[in-house]
Amino acid sequence: MREIVSNQFDEHNGGIARVEADQAERCFVTCSGCGTDEYAAGMAPALGRLVQDHPGERVND
Repeated sequence: MREIVSNQFDEHNGGIARVEADQAERCFVTCSGCGTDEYAAGMAPALGRLVQDHPGERVND
């Protein structure tokens, strides 16, 4: 089970992109629009990949 640990972004493919963390605190960049579910070695790389690869408008505060 994973927890959402970043803001969520409305992605151009009609999905939602965000960073999630599992119980071992490993970070994953996920996007329901393009099917991305990639491990990122820490929060900073995950956020960088989220912003760079999945630009969009923030859908939550």
